[in-house]
Amino acid sequence: MARKPAHLELIGGRGPRQRIWEAIRKRRDGFEVTDIERATKADRYTIYTYVQGLAKGGFIEHTNKAQKRFAEKLYKLVRDVGVEAPRLDKKGNVLRTTGNENMWRTMRIIGDFTAAELAMRASTSETTVAEATAKKYLQLLCVAGYITVIEMGHSRQQGVAAKATRYRLLQSKYTGPRPPMIQSTKSLYDPNIGKIVWQEEPDHDAC
Repeated sequence: MARKPAHLELIGGRGPRQRIWEAIRKRRDGFEVTDIERATKADRYTIYTYVQGLAKGGFIEHTNKAQKRFAEKLYKLVRDVGVEAPRLDKKGNVLRTTGNENMWRTMRIIGDFTAAELAMRASTSETTVAEATAKKYLQLLCVAGYITVIEMGHSRQQGVAAKATRYRLLQSKYTGPRPPMIQSTKSLYDPNIGKIVWQEEPDHDAC
């Protein structure tokens, strides 16, 4: 089954796992899958698989060892890592951060930058960000109004060395910790505010 665009999966800027995690934190001393389903309106299978991942990762544990045969398991939260939902695989292993997450965090810290500088600073031992990837992301953030060009670059010309375009994140456009997402619908979705902030048009201007 094809995955829905992010804006159709998220509610109020929060995906199913984030809503599940928030519901668990509110019921830290005891909850069943049914409790989370009622609170989040998320798909039961999604809840079940995430709960299993949290259990395998040591974030929650089940407490009812002597219940009726078909009773739901009762869980409690034993490892609270804060408001952001842990990103886990099916075995409970914490997933590495994405390139966009690293770039979004890094551009807020380093001031002005080129695509090459951002790619280098956002790369880690686990996640490598290519300059081409950074350039594409910056172009979309630019047309969406999140960053501004402070010095336009140019190719080598008449003995003058090439110069890369320099960008800066507008602090007023830092909407939260989750990076704006490029969608297959040729749009940019900001999960922090729960809105599509840019949609490609046939004659859109590039940065």
